[in-house]
Amino acid sequence: MLARDCRDLIAQYRRDLEAQLRRLDLKHQIERLRKTYPVFKRYASAEELAALVGPGNENKADRDAVLRGLLVEIRGQPTLFPLLNWLFLPSLSHIFWRKARACPDSDGLLSEIRAGFYEVAATYPLHRPGSIGGNLYWDTWKRVRRWQREEARYREQYGPLGPAYELGVVPADVQDRAVFPERMEEDLLELVYRQILTRVQYELLLETKVYGRMTQKEWAKSRGVNYETARSWCHRAERAIREYAKAEQERREQDVPD
Repeated sequence: MLARDCRDLIAQYRRDLEAQLRRLDLKHQIERLRKTYPVFKRYASAEELAALVGPGNENKADRDAVLRGLLVEIRGQPTLFPLLNWLFLPSLSHIFWRKARACPDSDGLLSEIRAGFYEVAATYPLHRPGSIGGNLYWDTWKRVRRWQREEARYREQYGPLGPAYELGVVPADVQDRAVFPERMEEDLLELVYRQILTRVQYELLLETKVYGRMTQKEWAKSRGVNYETARSWCHRAERAIREYAKAEQERREQDVPD
């Protein structure tokens, strides 16, 4: 992806967080933080909190107190996560730029960074020694590094998804929750025949998305693969379906007589 497109992704990421910070429910939660944790009263805005958490600030006591309070609250109230995400936007952007050059899927990379950071924050052990900010950063970095390795292994094992040369399938139906599962199963299988999905992707989507018989973690364990691997395969499958649906739509529009 071009550097300009990567900058657009980060800019949109920032706009998304800014929009979430303007939500009334989040503002109410931040006010509650100020009543519950005295340290928050010393910082009047999200920008001041970001300056506290950002690099170069030596007030480690306040920084760790703010982060600890947010981590405690996020476990019971995910509404506050956009604030923590905002505080780490520079750090997460840094991870993105360090990894983007070696990653052919910048959109997927940013999605993985955001999802990985949430999982790291939501499961962070509060008794853990060391800098909370540093631990959150490096744990997210390591998760992304594992994801990149799994992505590389996937590309090596399965190769690029084959293009769809045949016509007649409506992949959008696959993602439509109103469609009966049996019909969705048929559509997914058709995509395997057309080399849009691999058999493994078909089985993964069938069990976790169509019939909901197991979670991705359960599916990964049953197949003897890492959870990150299963999540990566699911992401790639859904992206392949979207791209195929878009190509089919464009083809149909071109076929419409003037």
